[in-house]
Amino acid sequence: MTGEQPNIKLRMVIERAGLSNEALARRVVQVASENGIEAAYNHISVRRWLDGSRPRGLVPQFIATALSRKLGEPVTLADIGMEDVDGALVLNPGYPENTELSIRAVLALVRADVAGSLTAISPSIVTDAWPDLMVRWLTVPERGLLDPRELISASPAEAVRVTTDVFSQLDYRFGGGHARRAMVTYFESEVAPALRSANHVSPAGRDLLAASAALLRLIAWTAYDSGLHGAAQRYFTHALRLAQAADDRALGGRILAGMSHQANFLGHYEHAVNLARAAAYGARGQATPTGMALFRAMEARALASRGDKPACQAALHEAERWFSSRTPENDPYWLRYFDEAELAAEHAHSFRELGLPQLSREHAERALGLHGSLYVRSCSFVRTVLAESHISQGNLEHGLQLADEVVAVAASGLRSARTIEYVRDFIRRLEPYRRQPRVEEFVATAARTLSLT
Repeated sequence: MTGEQPNIKLRMVIERAGLSNEALARRVVQVASENGIEAAYNHISVRRWLDGSRPRGLVPQFIATALSRKLGEPVTLADIGMEDVDGALVLNPGYPENTELSIRAVLALVRADVAGSLTAISPSIVTDAWPDLMVRWLTVPERGLLDPRELISASPAEAVRVTTDVFSQLDYRFGGGHARRAMVTYFESEVAPALRSANHVSPAGRDLLAASAALLRLIAWTAYDSGLHGAAQRYFTHALRLAQAADDRALGGRILAGMSHQANFLGHYEHAVNLARAAAYGARGQATPTGMALFRAMEARALASRGDKPACQAALHEAERWFSSRTPENDPYWLRYFDEAELAAEHAHSFRELGLPQLSREHAERALGLHGSLYVRSCSFVRTVLAESHISQGNLEHGLQLADEVVAVAASGLRSARTIEYVRDFIRRLEPYRRQPRVEEFVATAARTLSLT
């Protein structure tokens, strides 16, 4: 159905339900409200839908739900003539079969995001999608690396790379919630038209696919940092699919490492280990030593969460070995953040989970000493880990002072749901000391300042 053809199926279902256009609009508004979305549909909106206008985001599902309730029977998107609306693509966590389907799916996801659908009701995480994704990534045939001499510095891909780098710095400093919507809007308005018109098998087209994948990885990361985990999973998946189409195995590894990080954060430790290993295995021979160090560090973090001390220490050793041979100027722009401070932070996190507070403390202090002022969010994470190590070693007051700093930063404009969750986790770890006045004071202040529930 195109926008020029009346939607006869929708009209028939509305008539069968005995609803006026205004009555249906009210019901759709109610369904949207139940899902946390403020909508302002009216009889004019319904008339436009009947005339063939395709509503954006998850609105087709809201229409079908409203009609289902009135009729007392299931109403599908096909029943209302919207089976070709991209809402199903938004909810599908699977790995697209080809580049064209991936581009269509990611554009549907972006449109839904711009419309506000993903902010209010992020799709759920589907853990079963990860194994299939890894198999498809690891078994894809390779066509060879791009020759940088074939690329044009003033190409659309270069503009995307520069913009992604700027957005990355905003993410480091202000959190994923600060500029995420701006990134999504940029992708829809600037990147999507270039993707649709590009020749995806040409060098320039593959370069654009790689740049788009790197931007999607960052959008996924900011969604993850904002607590939109289902949306993040889908953005990561489409980023990986475009990286595959671009034959950029190193970038694909970076994306899988991000997936591993999220899976570990959500408690899916076995998946996190496998995703990190798939990153290292699939990118071998193409990733720089810095990239390989990152992949092994992600594996170590997941192994630590799983409580596997020998395997974690072996992975950390591998990360250090790779890192010692790095040449930073050879790293791609999306990997330059991973420096000595980040590697030390990964050690600190891993040793915390292994119950080794002294080692965790040493690496956390090193990370904080090396981190630049740009990395506000990372410093908040490391400072929380350092606070925990002090408390584990009996330095309760100093640990709480460090935690006070984290709360102050989180309340001062750092828009990061993960930072809030770090504070919540820190409070849970204070349970053995909960009756001490200083702990009670900290918990009360944190809850009030950060609106913890």
